[in-house]
Amino acid sequence: MIDNGSTDGSINYVQRTFPSVKIIRNEENLGFAEAYNRAIKEINSEYIVLLNNDTNVLNPKWIHHLIDKAASDPKIAAVACKMVSLDRSRLDSVGGMGIPFWRGFVDIGREEYDQAQYDHEDFEPFAFCGGAALIRRNIFRALGGFDARFFLYMEDADLSWRLRLLGYRMGFAPQAQVAHYFSGSAKTKEIDARKLYYCHRNLLRAILKNCGPSLSWALRNYFLFTLIMAGGFSILEPRKAVAATRAVLWNLVRLKDTWTWRLRIQANRSVGEAEVLKSMYPNIRRYQPAERPQARRILNILFEYSQRHYLR
Repeated sequence: MIDNGSTDGSINYVQRTFPSVKIIRNEENLGFAEAYNRAIKEINSEYIVLLNNDTNVLNPKWIHHLIDKAASDPKIAAVACKMVSLDRSRLDSVGGMGIPFWRGFVDIGREEYDQAQYDHEDFEPFAFCGGAALIRRNIFRALGGFDARFFLYMEDADLSWRLRLLGYRMGFAPQAQVAHYFSGSAKTKEIDARKLYYCHRNLLRAILKNCGPSLSWALRNYFLFTLIMAGGFSILEPRKAVAATRAVLWNLVRLKDTWTWRLRIQANRSVGEAEVLKSMYPNIRRYQPAERPQARRILNILFEYSQRHYLR
């Protein structure tokens, strides 16, 4: 168990109730990415399984299903679980996909009723969800693990993107069911200024590192979307406008480090841009939050031509 500098008595409880569990104590909150990186260095098994603290495993043989899927093809580097809501009425995530025109990534199936619509062999998410997933340890280590600069949010999409660039695939094990309290650790389901800041800044770093020939198109749309978003929030929610601006500035300060990652990633990639983008933007329904539907519709129309023009 990884303890990220908690003060709620978690360590004492686990030591008392589950004395066989090995606890890795971090004196401070290192964030999701670096805490996992350090823990995984202590593991020598062929596979590693990520499991967040706001989850509840529903199938006692869930790990067997994950391993079976990974073992079916050596090109499968990670396997996503079927994550459902705590009351099991709806899906939470069956993996991730990109939101067109560089607005980020989103969970596939989120808030849909589970009708086994993703349980077929042909379904393959672009990314795994870090809340509950299996990864091949040697590949994880070879890629340098999660990007520790991310701290939290989008580290799973970024790692999946880097795996895709090397020609690896994502698996999905529908029998590996895990209930998830969405954003339970963050204690809010809303996209507040803090979450927007981390997601938006990490998205830009991921674009700069991982985009190939589509980089100029991606940056143009990212900054156009940022400008529109910040302009709207400056009137409605000023803190979010500040968060979006800070996200860009954070990347400017660390551009040299990001570019070092980019040079290494692009030099080693073996998959063309068209193939990566095709898997990033599958032709399936995309979850869209209920808030501000009219503004969202306008943005979709505004960017639709750009997406169609580049991906045709």
